[in-house]
Amino acid sequence: MRQILIFAGVVLTLTACLKDKSVEPVIAGPCADTIYFNDDLLIPIFNTSCNTSGCHSSGDAAAGYVLEGFDNISDNSDVLLKVLQHEASVTPMPLGGDKLADSLIQKFDCWIQQGKLNN
Repeated sequence: MRQILIFAGVVLTLTACLKDKSVEPVIAGPCADTIYFNDDLLIPIFNTSCNTSGCHSSGDAAAGYVLEGFDNISDNSDVLLKVLQHEASVTPMPLGGDKLADSLIQKFDCWIQQGKLNN
């Protein structure tokens, strides 16, 4: 019985010490850097390839998509990621053009994972 009490005391002491420790998550990998909507996405992807081409502007919403501004892009982000990745279930974009650089697509994916911030 005495050995059980000693063992229980040691276990409680060790677990109590663990509760006091807070561990900060370490973010590594392709999404470690904060993605900024305006600088990393709007200007290099959507203002360059999508809405200034005349296809997805408010004047000509091809396939019903207007890709001007945060709300329009954020609301459609899941389908936009598939389109940019050229997934088989969607029409690849840019239509008839080469796939965007993987680094740009990765930034868009990271932005989604980071909570689609309007920053």
